[in-house]
Amino acid sequence: MPDLIQLTDRSDVTPALRRGLIDCWTEVTGGGTGLAPVLDAIITRLHPDRERLLLALSGAALTGWVTLTRDPNPLITHWGSVNHLQTRPSHRKRGVGTALMTRLHRIAREEMHLDQLHLAARGGLGLEHFCSRLGWREAGRWPKALHLGPNERQDEVLMVLSPL
Repeated sequence: MPDLIQLTDRSDVTPALRRGLIDCWTEVTGGGTGLAPVLDAIITRLHPDRERLLLALSGAALTGWVTLTRDPNPLITHWGSVNHLQTRPSHRKRGVGTALMTRLHRIAREEMHLDQLHLAARGGLGLEHFCSRLGWREAGRWPKALHLGPNERQDEVLMVLSPL
């Protein structure tokens, strides 16, 4: 079982940790440009009331991570968005993703006082099944919404966890 650490302030993210997050993301997605600016935006937004970063560690090695964000829109401040669930391929099937999502659920309910969680997952990778085992249900689907390459499109699956 991994050790889980929650970060709520950008000063908690060291340069080495930032590099580890990018390396993990690169492994999960197969690379790509533009990951560093997106990660830097996440780090900049870290705040106990709005955005949290949850890390999974095995010893000193980062094995996975996920973010939880509260929307500032007053109509929907009662729900959170789960984004960037990453588990290093070498650590899959070891409970890292389940541990991250289980702790995230507890943080959302007990610390952020949210009522429900939303996420969007790439269809066709088994993520819907993974999430449904944890109590999530499919709320909708955007057919072929994700453009992953010139001739590759996949559904975006919208999922909800409610009540917390």
